[in-house]
Amino acid sequence: MKTVYRRPAKPLIPGYNENGALQLIVVTGVTFIIFHFTRIIMLVAGKEKNDVFSIMFPNIGLSNIETFKHKFWTIFTYGWVHQGFWDWLTNMIWVYLFASVLQTLAGYKQVIPLFFYSLIIGGGFYIGAQFIPSDFFHTSQDYFLGANAGVLALAVAALCMAPSYRLYLTPGFSIPLALIVSIYVFLDLIVYVPYNVPAMMLCVGGALTGFVYSRLLRTGYSPGEFIYNKVEGLQQNFSPDEAALSEKKSRKRVEILRTMYEPKKGISQDRIDEILDKINDHGYHSLSREEKDVLFRAGKD
Repeated sequence: MKTVYRRPAKPLIPGYNENGALQLIVVTGVTFIIFHFTRIIMLVAGKEKNDVFSIMFPNIGLSNIETFKHKFWTIFTYGWVHQGFWDWLTNMIWVYLFASVLQTLAGYKQVIPLFFYSLIIGGGFYIGAQFIPSDFFHTSQDYFLGANAGVLALAVAALCMAPSYRLYLTPGFSIPLALIVSIYVFLDLIVYVPYNVPAMMLCVGGALTGFVYSRLLRTGYSPGEFIYNKVEGLQQNFSPDEAALSEKKSRKRVEILRTMYEPKKGISQDRIDEILDKINDHGYHSLSREEKDVLFRAGKD
């Protein structure tokens, strides 16, 4: 009977190690919990609500230019923390949607680098926009928290990579990606940040980052690969060589086995070594009945 080998089908949802969308959700979820758990601890410890606000938000969120001069690191932190649970949840739903499309088109190694770049560039646009004189310039927030720039960058990059991409909800029903991106832009720019010039410019910076990033990908340049290469290089420098350790353990195991078996009449040392090497490479179960009998006789007192 002829047996046909079939390659196992890939799962519809990639595993965590190859799923940039899921990794982003986990990281932002952890930072959200840490941030708000710290707030609760401070309140329980007796700190006033206003004191907690004045301690935590200026050190995490984007603020006005005067505060930013002394808290420049906030351009790296604001996008990884959200002010409320629903802010985080809705942003992560959009993140998973757009990032899943992007990693399908360009690979999971492009998701987190694009997200990171867009937060920095969007933050720069936020600070720069405060130099724009405008009668509409005002904000209901003293500090800006949230991943809006990153979400918009993922959306624009995915759309630019495949403008006609459609998401199939059923085999016969699909929604154009362009429509979904348009809905997100409407909600983000019209509902979430109306008349907030710095926040709107932050979103513009994120969208511009996504556009430029997608153009680089289409020309064959991968702006995110070098980050993973650097991380893998550091891991190799600071972690032991697994192949070398495995080889060392294998040699030691064979040496121990050889001490258990001695050449007997009709059994040469070369024959014993050949069988032991086979055990080392393929396991004891790979031996034939004759080879097992040879080992039995060689190990007999």
